[in-house]
Amino acid sequence: MTTAPTVVPDSQVDVVLDLRHWPAPTDGQEALVGLWQQLEPALHAKPLAAGSVHVWESDSGRITVEIVRVDARLERASADTHFAIAAVRQRSALVYRCAVCDRGDRSGYGSFRCRGCADAGRPDRICVDHAVVLDGALLPSCPDHRPSCRGCARTAVFWCAGRDCRATVAWCEEHRRRHPQDPDTDYCPDCYRRAFPVCEQQGCQAVGTAQCDWLDPAGHACGRSACTRHARRWQVFGYERVGIGLCRQHDRVHSLTADEILWQICGTAGRRRGQRMPSLAAFGHNLRTARHVELAVDYRSIRARLAALHTRLRAVAPSPALRAVERATPDWDRQLEDLMGTARQGEVLVERLRVLVRELDHRFGAEIAAGLTLAEYKPPRPPEFGGGLWVRVPEHLIGKFIGPQGSRIKDYTARLGLKVDLHGRRRTSR
Repeated sequence: MTTAPTVVPDSQVDVVLDLRHWPAPTDGQEALVGLWQQLEPALHAKPLAAGSVHVWESDSGRITVEIVRVDARLERASADTHFAIAAVRQRSALVYRCAVCDRGDRSGYGSFRCRGCADAGRPDRICVDHAVVLDGALLPSCPDHRPSCRGCARTAVFWCAGRDCRATVAWCEEHRRRHPQDPDTDYCPDCYRRAFPVCEQQGCQAVGTAQCDWLDPAGHACGRSACTRHARRWQVFGYERVGIGLCRQHDRVHSLTADEILWQICGTAGRRRGQRMPSLAAFGHNLRTARHVELAVDYRSIRARLAALHTRLRAVAPSPALRAVERATPDWDRQLEDLMGTARQGEVLVERLRVLVRELDHRFGAEIAAGLTLAEYKPPRPPEFGGGLWVRVPEHLIGKFIGPQGSRIKDYTARLGLKVDLHGRRRTSR
């Protein structure tokens, strides 16, 4: 530690005192002046130059005097020479002492606090040599409070980084499970199994990174794990979002009822932070892919089923699914109103199509037009989607409506200026 005492303005020689090897206390100006009065005569009659070093030794210790500046007119120091002490180098005061070092008649800087000592109401500190720091977290302890393994009470060597232990539970070497890629991260056996479960596929030893999100009626997820090669995702939230993970036991979505599909989608959306609930049109798409073709375009019925689900959820304890459904309810109501307006536009187009059918097909046109009904109308959204009109036709008249090699339906599309197709056929984006 270096201190800077007062400098005499008209000094001829500026010096630095190095007292790090001088055991006698020199705190305060009087003690420093008294010490200098003993040192100064040793410099008289000596040539002084900036940068030179003079050592004064005695049985008590050693003092070093470093010459910092010398007046150019001064040849040799004498009793009349004005000296100024520019700085003093001293040993640092040991404020925080290591409790372990003190017991062994040593002195060490206690840079760490022991958590065990603090819990016991002792303000003891420990130095870097006596601090016990386990792998996984900078949580020092003294030798008396070194953590023990939770599993077997042996001496612990690491803190578990798992989700349950959270670097607060210590374990011994026998219970250490290393991270597959990070050598600085360790787990206890239970946390490792949760973090890196084995794929459910028989014979596969890969890590199961995808968990099954299938929900039982109480809202509890299945939780089985599968690796990326054997996992399946049910893309109910759009292709840019992570779908519902499914295990082998729950991957038969085509066998689900419509209400089960709505519950799985709404329940999973509620469990995921930031996951938006699908729109009514998106619910319709998911129902269509699960082979509920007629319900997929009946948005009133879809909205009614969602309302029934809301009622069932309100009858039990509050849940994330209930909150997610309640947040989405105003949006669904607005969407239904818009879809009903779109349906009215579709009815107008269907009436125009009936007229075209009667005009172009003199033999079966009247019968086809009488059985022609609207399934769904989607307005054009250029340039991504050209829109479309999907209609229902009595089964025995489908061939007549389509025409040889699709000639009739292509003609209707050209004259109507909008893609015309039969409801239930595979849809395309254009």
